[in-house]
Amino acid sequence: MEEWKEYKFAEIATIISGGTPKTSIPRYWNGNIPWLSVKDFGNDNKYVFSTEKTISKEGFNNSSTNMLYKNDIIISARGTVGELAMISCPMSFNQSCFGLRSKGLVDKDFLYYLMKTKVKELKNNSHGSVFDTITRTTFDNIICRIPNAQEQRKIATILSSLDDKIELNRRINDNLEQQAQMMFDQHLM
Repeated sequence: MEEWKEYKFAEIATIISGGTPKTSIPRYWNGNIPWLSVKDFGNDNKYVFSTEKTISKEGFNNSSTNMLYKNDIIISARGTVGELAMISCPMSFNQSCFGLRSKGLVDKDFLYYLMKTKVKELKNNSHGSVFDTITRTTFDNIICRIPNAQEQRKIATILSSLDDKIELNRRINDNLEQQAQMMFDQHLM
């Protein structure tokens, strides 16, 4: 088995900033571009599938937001630092988050699980007087040990399989809870 190699985080991933179109300009909003904020993905699910708000192409072009693509990662950077999810389809995002995109040295799924192991370290290096914040420079001191590509895929496949099972169990539990509530409500009538 090959030895795992050490890299600075910036060597394995691009850090992408988000932004918000001016809320005072209505035509920038309610378009067809999903626009992520922390409230859209802080639920422990691996993927984020939808957003509460959308922006227009004009709003996108007139703000500092950027586009994340399928299997890029979103991480919350302010307040609740370290909420994490993968993107299921192209989405823009606000400035309270960073997008993380593999530079190709790391499998996208492996990068997601690697980041889950780095959240505590990011939180410990956060700063801010009103609420915790991570910045681009917070990532500068993050060192990552990376196996070869084959090992990355093996690890990511196993962890993805477990995440899929957890998500299925979560949906089953939600369904059972709804059924129980419905039965309870019927008995009250």
